[in-house]
Amino acid sequence: MRVAARIIEQLHHLSLSQALTALKAPSHFHQTHAHLIVSGLTSHPFTAARLLACAALSPSVSDLPYAKTIFLHTHDPTLFMFNTIIMASSKTLDSITFYVCMLHAGHFPDNFTFPSLIKSSSASPTSLLGTQLHSHVVKFGLERDVFVVNNMIAMYSSFRELGTARKVFDESFRLVDVVSWTTLITGLANSGQIDDARKMFDLMPLKNTVSWNAMISGYARSGRISEARNLFDEMPERDAASWSAMVSGYSQGGMCNEALELFKEMVSGDKMIPNEAALVSAVSACAQLRALEEGQWLHRYIKEKKIWINVTLGTVLLDMYGKCGSISEAARVFKSMPERNVYSWNSMIAGLALNGCGKESLSLFWIMRFVGPSPNAITFIGLLSGCSHSGLINEGQWLFSLMTQVYGIRPQLEHYGCMVDLLGRAGLVKEALDFVETMPMKPHPELWGALVGACRIHGEVELGEELGKHLIGLEPHHGGRYALLSNIFAAAQRWDDAAMVRDLVKGRKVLKNPGNSIVET
Repeated sequence: MRVAARIIEQLHHLSLSQALTALKAPSHFHQTHAHLIVSGLTSHPFTAARLLACAALSPSVSDLPYAKTIFLHTHDPTLFMFNTIIMASSKTLDSITFYVCMLHAGHFPDNFTFPSLIKSSSASPTSLLGTQLHSHVVKFGLERDVFVVNNMIAMYSSFRELGTARKVFDESFRLVDVVSWTTLITGLANSGQIDDARKMFDLMPLKNTVSWNAMISGYARSGRISEARNLFDEMPERDAASWSAMVSGYSQGGMCNEALELFKEMVSGDKMIPNEAALVSAVSACAQLRALEEGQWLHRYIKEKKIWINVTLGTVLLDMYGKCGSISEAARVFKSMPERNVYSWNSMIAGLALNGCGKESLSLFWIMRFVGPSPNAITFIGLLSGCSHSGLINEGQWLFSLMTQVYGIRPQLEHYGCMVDLLGRAGLVKEALDFVETMPMKPHPELWGALVGACRIHGEVELGEELGKHLIGLEPHHGGRYALLSNIFAAAQRWDDAAMVRDLVKGRKVLKNPGNSIVET
């Protein structure tokens, strides 16, 4: 009883933020609710409002379905209660339903009502709902509230209606704050209007770290890495998001060595604790470079700093190990993951396939069918690739049939490419050609290249010559296509024909594709 009384006293604290921390566990909340019902205190408007706020917004006991039940059983909810349930429902369009009920109950919305509603409208497929809410903002005289304005700018930006977002900004220019500027800059950058975003950024009377980060991320997404780095170097202060934006920009732009160098600078001397995005980008850079030692160092760093390995970080770690050839380490990460999604399963299957463990990838797929998520198109690309590299012809054909007939997945060019590669490697070149001719889409040059390569390996000279010439016709400026045909003639000791192809390359001034390799130092 004393505990319940103390909790109720905290629930009535003058500060709402303090009241929201009154209950530490769901069991405490249910006990307190029962006590309030028995004592008749739920009929007290202030007590009922605070109870609803805890159920809807508390960081430790929030339970939205339970909060909705409390709200629906409340007689004559107050404006505060309507705002509370609207805020709690802002990730879905349920908030709009509560808003309509609020209007029917005779309450007028205030500046706490619309930010959540406008945020919720972003879940709608079009901006129509947001535009209607904008008209209500004007109707109720709240278009001069900066929090409402900022949410409208964000909403229009999310629908790529930057002209309307800019109009809202301009009409409210005397009251806009740093959040307003940053929101519009982020919207412009995300929509690809990076130069317009930069103009706004340069005009900002006051910049904060979020503003700088928005521009850096925008430049990085646009592939303008050097400009992103210039801004990064100019920043007066950096946070974890600043470093993460730059590391991610390097990694996604293929500048993996630079990504790793910057990450090491970030964590040197415990200068900054990296966030999840920075870690994922750094590990991804190791995967692209096939830099196993760097990847292992990163994994050790994560363990030493006791950073939680969630499903995203776990997936990128096992993907890195798989691509670096350490499939046993990939399997260890996979088995240790408390949660796995379809990307985790796909990465493990692809890793096994890449390392010549086709049968093991099939075994894992069998387990996935029973205890994992439903496979998708990427799953079958990994499986078919594994079958191709391991010579599992019957299994590959069974998987292709399973994909289309059982899972209803429409084959993409990559699936057809895997099947052609599977049949071609096994010497079933004519069957592979028949397979290509039944495709519902136009075969891409890489697929024809796989067929020509199979003809060379298995001595199908006449078919190889026919397909090789067809391939050159498709890509007359691709040096590798001429090399394939020349190799077929050379393998058949048709030296004159091989020389003719080489002369053709010189006559057409076709550039040869340079070879490359990656050696970890």
